[in-house]
Amino acid sequence: MSRQSLFTRMTGKNVLMSFTGPFDTEVLSIFGKNIEHSISNDKKLNKTIFKVFIELAQNVSYYSLEKEKTKKGENAGVGTFIIQDFEDYFYFILGNPIDEKHQAILTEKCSRINSYDREGLRAYKRELRKLPQGERGTGNIGLVQAALVSRNPLDYTFIQINEKEAFYIVAVKINKN
Repeated sequence: MSRQSLFTRMTGKNVLMSFTGPFDTEVLSIFGKNIEHSISNDKKLNKTIFKVFIELAQNVSYYSLEKEKTKKGENAGVGTFIIQDFEDYFYFILGNPIDEKHQAILTEKCSRINSYDREGLRAYKRELRKLPQGERGTGNIGLVQAALVSRNPLDYTFIQINEKEAFYIVAVKINKN
């Protein structure tokens, strides 16, 4: 999806829920419970949306370039998430600032994830789990899991903030049926 169309989606209609700020454990818990129990009448669909939320929100918490100290003294990553409700699907958008040097790495990861079918994603996830903790890198398993759970490719783009920073946006479509 192009940068402009993804940004238009972020600021468009059908917004069911949105948040901008630090992604600390308290925020993740509050929104997670709300998502898991009240987005839809379909409990299985709520669980799918919840799983995608947790995977992607943890990436913001861990990898956002912008950090904020919480009341509990945690250093939480700052970002934005939006859930949009359309007739046949929900659209989950998440974004956070990153160091510009990670843009190429994330582009390669998202492109690689989108190139796999379901079995390929599962094999890639197993491969990543075998890597030592420090080599797993920026959001590998969370992005793979989001694609697996949603059964859709990742939409992603970057908006340059300045020569050292970019705003990374990743979005996942979650079908209602």
